[in-house]
Amino acid sequence: MNAVPSDIALPDVPGPVGERGTDAGLPFKATVYFFIVAAAAAVVSVPLLVHLRVNTQGWVTFLVVGSAAAFAQLFVVRTPRNQSYHTTVVFLLPAVMLLPPELVALMGLVQHVPEWLKNRNAWYSQTFNICNYTLANLAAWACFHATLGADSLIGSRDLRLALGGIAASAVLVGINHILLAPMLHFFYSHSIRELGIFSFESLSTDLVLAALGVGIAAFWDLNPWLLPFALAPLLLIHRSLSVPQLQEEARVDAKTGLFNARYFAAMLADELGRAERFERPLALIMADLDLLRDINNTYGHLAGDAVLKGIAETFRAQLRHYDVPARFGGEEFAILLPETPPDQAFEIAERIRRAVAATAFDVETSSEPIKATVSIGVAAFPRDGADANELIHQADLAVYRAKLQGRNRVLDASSEPLVMPEIRSKPLVAVPDDGEHVVPLPAAVELPPAHERRHPRPHAVHGPTFFSLSKRLAAVVGLVGLVGTAAGIVGLVLGSSHDVGGMIAIIALVGAGQALALELDLGSISVSAVGALAGAALFGPRAALALAVTTAAVEWSARRQSLHHVLFNIGALSLASLTAAAIFSPHFGGDTGRIVTIVAGVAAGFGYFAVNMGLVSLATAVEGHERWWRAFQERFAWLAPHYLVYGFIAAVIYLGYQAAHLWALAVFAVPLFLMRKTQEAYLRHTQKSAQKLREAAETIQTQNVSLEQANRLLRERSTAAMESLSATVDARDAYTAGHSRRVQQLALAIGRELGLSQAELDLLGHAALFHDIGKLAVPDAILLKPATLTDEEWSLMQKHADEGARIIDRLGFLNDAVPAIRHHHERFDGRGYPDRLKGEEIPLGARIIHVADALDSMLTTRIYRAARPAVEALHELRKAAGTQFCPRCVSALERILPVDEGAREPERQRAVAVP
Repeated sequence: MNAVPSDIALPDVPGPVGERGTDAGLPFKATVYFFIVAAAAAVVSVPLLVHLRVNTQGWVTFLVVGSAAAFAQLFVVRTPRNQSYHTTVVFLLPAVMLLPPELVALMGLVQHVPEWLKNRNAWYSQTFNICNYTLANLAAWACFHATLGADSLIGSRDLRLALGGIAASAVLVGINHILLAPMLHFFYSHSIRELGIFSFESLSTDLVLAALGVGIAAFWDLNPWLLPFALAPLLLIHRSLSVPQLQEEARVDAKTGLFNARYFAAMLADELGRAERFERPLALIMADLDLLRDINNTYGHLAGDAVLKGIAETFRAQLRHYDVPARFGGEEFAILLPETPPDQAFEIAERIRRAVAATAFDVETSSEPIKATVSIGVAAFPRDGADANELIHQADLAVYRAKLQGRNRVLDASSEPLVMPEIRSKPLVAVPDDGEHVVPLPAAVELPPAHERRHPRPHAVHGPTFFSLSKRLAAVVGLVGLVGTAAGIVGLVLGSSHDVGGMIAIIALVGAGQALALELDLGSISVSAVGALAGAALFGPRAALALAVTTAAVEWSARRQSLHHVLFNIGALSLASLTAAAIFSPHFGGDTGRIVTIVAGVAAGFGYFAVNMGLVSLATAVEGHERWWRAFQERFAWLAPHYLVYGFIAAVIYLGYQAAHLWALAVFAVPLFLMRKTQEAYLRHTQKSAQKLREAAETIQTQNVSLEQANRLLRERSTAAMESLSATVDARDAYTAGHSRRVQQLALAIGRELGLSQAELDLLGHAALFHDIGKLAVPDAILLKPATLTDEEWSLMQKHADEGARIIDRLGFLNDAVPAIRHHHERFDGRGYPDRLKGEEIPLGARIIHVADALDSMLTTRIYRAARPAVEALHELRKAAGTQFCPRCVSALERILPVDEGAREPERQRAVAVP
């Protein structure tokens, strides 16, 4: 591991991450520690370096091992905690075991100079790393040679060599981590535990790499030409080290950089458990981007993506470091607030809403930045729900109510909820949601697969999936099974290899690889193909049947396949192994022989692939009544490059076995199984998420039905009350008879022109019908007065909007219409009543009703004035647009209101005559 403080950040732990850059330098404590480590490295290494001579033994070894270490140092894999892993330690152990201390002291410098030339890290970072590895390398050298020289305690030199390698590995890794931990602690001000530098993942990875280095040192002692072949397992290890980063990417939504719904669900479950155990508060925020479809339609989908990213940045800026923001699906976000009571959660949600509304988002398709708003719902534990599903459900209902009330607002789940049926369905399960579900999903139906998956995974031993065993298919299976088994028996009898121990070892390797295979629907992922090719190279045709039976038996024990599957697998794998053995059969000595073996390995990998996958393709074609070549090309041809690599690795194993015997198998088995284990964890995680998504599909439809029932019940309960209350309002004054109905019709027409949804239109119709219900509290002497009202009377009249909102609020089933009723007399310039809201702060429904109410008032005769012509009324509305009325609503009204063009001409003439 390396410390690169100028480059790394630790996003998973709290603290001032990223506040120091390269120019900020080291903190005081880190500076002191830096000079202590540098001084110790100088004291230890300088006396050794002064004795370095041209004739010092080991220069060639140093050149090879040092170059390999420097090259490996250039390829770094960063973990989710931003620790850096290199495969360099694989070449440091051979240096410790093979070089004199004078050259070991140079390894740290040689290792890091090329990296510095490439990355130009801060001087103190690179210098500390050099000193760290110098001390660790020399300590490991001393430990190894002390163990190797303990012949009085341990008689066997081979045992002393193995124990010395183990001890050197432990010392090298341990010293490196011990020296690195304080520097990171002083630089970032995080605890050692938060840094994770002594975690099992961190230590085990470096120890495995160091153990591989011991094997490479043994290879060098036996045959230095084998060192280049060690790059093959190193490439596999390097790829396996990238899996944690892939796992981290699986937790994060790629578009916004927030956590995804799967990770959010896990964190919510953990925090709920903690809150319940310790009786601590917890809150949940659900936020939905308003009118994303309009943004996409107007500016394009890339603009919508830019807005989503901008909102995510706003969330991160407004939240605390321990809050958990996530993209829940589509334009919906979820935020987990641990240790947060409801009132504080509401304040945080309101702060987020204001920040989003005030942010201008730059998009390439617009010359000016665009604006966006969010509707937010807040739920708290345990007030609004005792589990994750109920909390998400309640917060989502609050978002739905905020949408109905005009968007761009925050509502608490504890306020009056939507009317729900008495028998409630199962709440929505908190699981990952990939994408926007516009249409309710149908119930999941189990269907048999119609055909094989088009792209099976590499390393898979594939057998045909039979729905019914036809005569043609039975003939193919029987022929392959019998011919392959018979050929395997012949190879077993006529084979010349007598290395029983090696054959048992390779069979165990193949069996273990197949036992650790990742089970999939149509096969398994394992390392058995590499083992089978290595067995063909080492033991010729004698190993073919044994390896095929082992693979098929292990596969059967895991999947309980039918007998014809087992017979087919044995026959196909036996024939494939015999083909590889025939290609490996020519042997030559010297360097030419090694080259020929490598070439033969690549060819054997292709032959193994061609025979095995060719026979599987034949059975698949017979089963599916399709052409053999088409089945092979579509399903298996893409695997060919993988098997070429497997053949190369098998050839390297063969060369290593000639030099180190069973140790060669151990050296290659460790990285192969390490890679398989990391893939297993990753794929299991993916399969579990897919299962949760399938379970969620069954509950989504149920929840949608529940919401539909709630809306239907709301309409049924409100119908009778709306009719009676509307009649009461209209009966107060003969001049205003039918006013509420006309305003309702006008408002609905404007709403449809503005593109409101059906749910929003329903709510708008209710609010328009009841917009003057508060006049029930105004005395007739004031309401019907033909003369001008006094200030006191006007003040009382202005209270009818607030009084109407209270009346409707007390009814209990039209709470979402209350804001439009209360604010339908607000002016666009902020000079209206009762709350002097302005612009977009006024609910859209209230702005629509304001325009419709004004138009109907001007078009009808009142006790204090006569009706005005439609053209004149429209002229008044247009003139007051932007001050008294919403310009959008006035424009929509003009588009839908039919006015004779001849009636407009006098108005145009008057407008032209005005100087």
